[in-house]
Amino acid sequence: MSCLTEEQTALVLKFFKETGFIRQTARKAGVSRKAVRRVLRQGPVHAPASHPRPSKLDPYKAKIGVLVREQNLSAIRVLEEIQELGYDGKYSILKDYIRIVRPTPYRKPRPPIDHPPGEEGQMDWSPHQVIMGGRRTVVQTGSVVLCFSRWIYHRHFTDQTLESVINLHEMAFHELGAVPVTMTYDNMTTVGRHTGPSEVWINPQFNAFADQYGFRIVILPPGAKERHGKVERPFHYIEHNFLAGRDFQDMEDINRRGDLWRANTANVRIHGTLRERPLDRLERERGYLKPLSHEISGTFFKKVDRLIHTDFCVAIDTNHYSASPNLIGQTAEVRLFKSHLEIWVNKQLDAKHTYIKGKHQRQVLPEHEAVYKKMSGQTQLLKHAFLRLGESALSYYDGLKKHRGAAAGYHLQRILTYVDRHGADVVTGALAHAKRYGAYSADAVLRIIQGKGQKKNPAIPPVTENIRDWLRTCAVEEQAPELYDKIINKPDEEEK
Repeated sequence: MSCLTEEQTALVLKFFKETGFIRQTARKAGVSRKAVRRVLRQGPVHAPASHPRPSKLDPYKAKIGVLVREQNLSAIRVLEEIQELGYDGKYSILKDYIRIVRPTPYRKPRPPIDHPPGEEGQMDWSPHQVIMGGRRTVVQTGSVVLCFSRWIYHRHFTDQTLESVINLHEMAFHELGAVPVTMTYDNMTTVGRHTGPSEVWINPQFNAFADQYGFRIVILPPGAKERHGKVERPFHYIEHNFLAGRDFQDMEDINRRGDLWRANTANVRIHGTLRERPLDRLERERGYLKPLSHEISGTFFKKVDRLIHTDFCVAIDTNHYSASPNLIGQTAEVRLFKSHLEIWVNKQLDAKHTYIKGKHQRQVLPEHEAVYKKMSGQTQLLKHAFLRLGESALSYYDGLKKHRGAAAGYHLQRILTYVDRHGADVVTGALAHAKRYGAYSADAVLRIIQGKGQKKNPAIPPVTENIRDWLRTCAVEEQAPELYDKIINKPDEEEK
């Protein structure tokens, strides 16, 4: 890379000051444009001062200043005024100039709005597009938010009628078991609206509902958006974190899954502003909320503990309601509401059911049926691999199916991992030993392999001799392939 002489450098600086353009400077100085840029990077060089071009606005600038600063007219109105004085220029030039001369409005700093616990809840609507039944449709999302804790309740409807508004409040308050002192709303005819300065009309039907539940109605004045942000901002969160990318069967499906999402995600997340979980703040807020009156809540809610049986259901009043199939054997807390029941496991909402009309019936939710089918398909693959262990595996599988039901696949999968770890002959011996004492579980097989017996079944003695050698003596001799084919082709009881 050649360097310029002092004379060439001086020419570059001279011509750039005259022209202000790199291309013209390079041509006049007889050097490349890269060379000009190198010289300019070595120090500040000022282009020649430019003289502003005359504008058609110049004769009217004083008038424009008065119209904008003193009368606060819009750009369109200013254009009309100066056209009467003879202005024939373009609107875009005028608009750009007004942006410069119009004073920036003073925005009074607003302190953060303080929301004491239990004092205020907010309610609002927002429409959202969702995929339901394979088609794109619009649902009306109603939301109730407690301002202190940011605990959120939302429900999806087909409309925004008064009946839907009251329904939303009832379900939110009943789930909460209490009401805030005040509920605030934007202008909406179903609740109330401003009809004039200091004049507010309240819908008589909704007012009667508020009196029944004991909360005060506040209709916010137009333009007070910052006062209603606690309920408006979460709609974006609901749309992008719950609705987006999901297909729903119907309104019942979207609301049931929405309940699960709120209980297990929305109300237990770390809130971006508060840096706490809404559920934790709600516990601090509960003492300040107004409990539901006895007339409203007396028959509303009670808790019962139920075992999730092998048909992945809990039994309530002769009827059976499904839970997630992978929770078989666990104890659920069933919360009985006036209109529905909820199944909670490990403090998480697992399922929500409407009550069955009738007796001795079984209600399985679609998502539980899908999980069961997936588990069943996997169980068949595991069964075929398991039965390769021989005839003892077949009899042990029958016992697993009888004692573990839909969870049999889980135990098969675990036992097959023991084959890779300890050998087929050792596992086969453990199966024979476990079957002898009626111990049908993966835990029982593992404890036998480890020589520890079974804690929960003292009838199974621990094996004190060399466990590997002893289990190999229990193992059934390897069978011919023809027997395996006969076994896996044998129809299951459920397939008959």
